[in-house]
Amino acid sequence: MRALLLIILLLNLAVTGQAQTFTTSTASGVDLRSFDTFTVTRGEIVLGEDAASIDKEALHQRLKNAIAAELKIRGYRFVEDSAAQWRVSYLVKSSTRMDVVQLGPMGQRPTTNPADMSMSQDWSREFRMGSLFLEIEDAARKVVIWTAEGVMDATRTRGGNVVDIAVQIAFRKFPDKNKKEKPSKKKKS
Repeated sequence: MRALLLIILLLNLAVTGQAQTFTTSTASGVDLRSFDTFTVTRGEIVLGEDAASIDKEALHQRLKNAIAAELKIRGYRFVEDSAAQWRVSYLVKSSTRMDVVQLGPMGQRPTTNPADMSMSQDWSREFRMGSLFLEIEDAARKVVIWTAEGVMDATRTRGGNVVDIAVQIAFRKFPDKNKKEKPSKKKKS
């Protein structure tokens, strides 16, 4: 349970205000709605110094369930075998960073001693940077047809299931098979 909580803290990819959006791209000429079935393959997990404390199998199951839930909502069907038309894979990366800011005149602390006037006015913090990369491959042609990536400060947790929220944001603009496509309006000459 403690390892799962640590995973959630490390993968806080979608809750903070800095990088809640994911960049997505679809291969040209591909209609994602023409596919029906998908499977989630085991992806890569790169966690640096925390690798020993993370249950990678539990993280895989969490990601698999989150991805499956998002695609099922959009009308696609999950299958466990190689008969799937898509293969969804992931890369999770987490690392520790140091943020240092040189404070200007307005950010200086008050001084009562002239010796304090020459002290540096730096602000710093150590934080965990988390990244999530998703990739969908056309199983028949073995070509990547869709990708999503997002990076964010993983130390600013404000609650919620971070893995689910990150996957939800990554698939936010993914085509929904349940919605009827609006007819295009053509100008009449």
